[in-house]
Amino acid sequence: MRGITQWENTRISVRSIAGSPIRSALTALGVMIGVAAVIILVALGRGAQTQVESSLNSLGANLLIVYSGEPRGTALVRSNTANIRPTLSEDDLAMIRALPPELVLLSAPASTANVQLKFENRNIAASVVGTGPEYPEIRNFRPIYGSFFTEIDVERRSAVVLLGAQVYRDLFDPGRDPVGESVRINGVSYRVLGVMEEKGSAAQDSSVLIPISTFQRRVSGDSNYAMISIQAASSEVMREVQSVIEQQILRLHRLPSMEYADFYIANQMDLLSTVAGVAGTFTLLLASIAGISLVVGGVGIMNIMLVSVTERTREIGVRMALGARPRDITAQFLTEAVVLAIGGGIIGIALGITGSWVAMNMARTAAEVSIFSVVAAFGFSVLIGLFFGGYPAWRASRLDPIEALRYE
Repeated sequence: MRGITQWENTRISVRSIAGSPIRSALTALGVMIGVAAVIILVALGRGAQTQVESSLNSLGANLLIVYSGEPRGTALVRSNTANIRPTLSEDDLAMIRALPPELVLLSAPASTANVQLKFENRNIAASVVGTGPEYPEIRNFRPIYGSFFTEIDVERRSAVVLLGAQVYRDLFDPGRDPVGESVRINGVSYRVLGVMEEKGSAAQDSSVLIPISTFQRRVSGDSNYAMISIQAASSEVMREVQSVIEQQILRLHRLPSMEYADFYIANQMDLLSTVAGVAGTFTLLLASIAGISLVVGGVGIMNIMLVSVTERTREIGVRMALGARPRDITAQFLTEAVVLAIGGGIIGIALGITGSWVAMNMARTAAEVSIFSVVAAFGFSVLIGLFFGGYPAWRASRLDPIEALRYE
């Protein structure tokens, strides 16, 4: 019996486990559930993070927005900008557009208001956004049908409009071509240029867009802007751009510091960093909770291995009498515990990937299986087998051969 190989230990362990399939399956059940739970919960956490980041990126690439009003938070979307007194001037916009292309690529002013839209006998409430022709490129929000207005439309204060997807559905019958039709905004007729792509956002899909000059003349009567959207040259310079713009607007507004500012800047990078941090913490918490199941599964392995040592006391005595050393006995029972954990881990991986697929394709929940979570969960299950199988294996190796042979 001396010099028992690891392969022999594995073969004996598999034979022992196969001899009691139901008990072995129940023993490994905790590990299966734990591994599957870790994979599924991490996949859901990563999926939620990716979905939020995708939503933020859909607002525009390298996006900064200068808002009128007192500083409050980092959100890129404000739901009540129509009620804010515009404080951003033409001088502020000119300063931003004068920044070098190494810092700023594009900028577009915008102001919003709540209006009534009418087409034939249909009348709805909506939000109108006055902006410039750079808006679609900066905000990644383009016409899906028709075309956007041009700089000439801005110069001429043209009465033209682009409809949000929901506005189009509310005013027009399905399939009807809106381009060239006239809709009335607060009683003034505007020619429809096109329909914007659907974003899944009520703020964007339920709004219409007109030239900023037309907005100032016919809607607000105010020459200032509620916000200025900016596309930075790259993500690396976004904080530098924010700092430069803050200092320049403070100078133009004759304000001593941001503590007294009548504007604030939302930075996409700051929001993405916040989302990544919160999502990472949330995912780690979910994985930790799921990891408890693995620990419970380890306790189950230790419990059944202790029972196995008791049931096989006479067998252990015979092996020792034939020359097996304590370390051989330890290796045998430790191998059995690890084989149970590995088996549970493999089945758990299959369950976890399947569960993530079901969540993604049937429950329509964002899920993203991570190779790291699969490897980590499986590796932890092996460690669970080693740790919780250690005590039963040590106990088996400490049996007295004579007493073990007498055991009935």
